[in-house]
Amino acid sequence: MNTKKAFTLLEVVISITLFMIFIIFVYKTLDQTKHSNKIFEKQTKTIKDSNRLYNIFLEDIAESTQTLSISYDKDKNARLIFTSNNTYHNPYYTNITYLISSNDKLVRIESKDKFKFSNTSYEFYENAYVDVLLEDIEYFDIKKDKKQYVLAIKQKNKKRVLYSTYLLK
Repeated sequence: MNTKKAFTLLEVVISITLFMIFIIFVYKTLDQTKHSNKIFEKQTKTIKDSNRLYNIFLEDIAESTQTLSISYDKDKNARLIFTSNNTYHNPYYTNITYLISSNDKLVRIESKDKFKFSNTSYEFYENAYVDVLLEDIEYFDIKKDKKQYVLAIKQKNKKRVLYSTYLLK
């Protein structure tokens, strides 16, 4: 009796089939992990951007050296003007302005002179830094309650976000 030690065709087909099922399972798992990581990265970026914006508001308003002036434009968006010791670009540019630009962007203007809504000269912009904080703004509002300021921002296709800040003085 001479027996050969080899696999039958059926055994080979079954093992290849099981191996392919295993490979498909591993591929789907890796694909789902990739998808989850993209969602996580997007949420992380959103939270980081929101925290960065909150820190800017918090530091600017907390370190303000005068009463904050709130006015409204024709679209009923708030405009905030004040002087602050918190400067990012130049320590001598202490005038801070928050407003919504004509192209629906929330901008922070750090300038040497106080921003004037009418008749803003070209010279003013030579002595100012304009930072775009957010885009696609539907509305921007500010409410004051004693030493607390609440800034409400609504972007297109996003939920309204509230930022609460306090004066330190």
